[in-house]
Amino acid sequence: MSKPDVAAERKDQIVRATVECITKHGYHNFSMQDVARTAGVSKGIIHYYFLNKDDLMMSVLDRVAGDIESVLAHDMKEITDPLKKLDIFMSVSFDVVRSTKEYYQVNMDFWTQINQKKEVRQVISRHYAKFRDTCAAVVQEGIDKNVFKDVDANIFASFILSVIDGVSLQWLFDETVFDYDVMVGSAKEQIVSSLSK
Repeated sequence: MSKPDVAAERKDQIVRATVECITKHGYHNFSMQDVARTAGVSKGIIHYYFLNKDDLMMSVLDRVAGDIESVLAHDMKEITDPLKKLDIFMSVSFDVVRSTKEYYQVNMDFWTQINQKKEVRQVISRHYAKFRDTCAAVVQEGIDKNVFKDVDANIFASFILSVIDGVSLQWLFDETVFDYDVMVGSAKEQIVSSLSK
């Protein structure tokens, strides 16, 4: 394995361990020693690859969001029907809170930092922009194919993300508040109904 491959693998190992530690202890309560122990490396190795805790945190956010983006790209790659693409986008996005619970937990921990740290706000904003752009492209494709109403694709994409976040966060705070599958089915139905011609 070449040095760049080893470096990439080691960074990935540290980032994954950090996600695990944040999920277990919370953003404010985990230590670099926790990460080192979980990753099976020394603290010195962590500092070799990451300038400081904030640098590591930016990599964590990028990694988790990148994983979700990769799943979306893979699942929609061969699909030509805009309705099916929209269903995949919503299904994957709604499932994040269950399949990648740490994404929401990490995000929530980071949201507490946005007023103190400009770079955190920028990273979160960039991730939302990527998801919004992906969703807007699906909506625009449906408009172009005369499947969806002529709406502002960017505004509608923001609306869809708002619904997904709202439902997901309510359920994350209290899993007994509603049957998640029923609520997701209803939300998807309402979105498709309001968008379809």
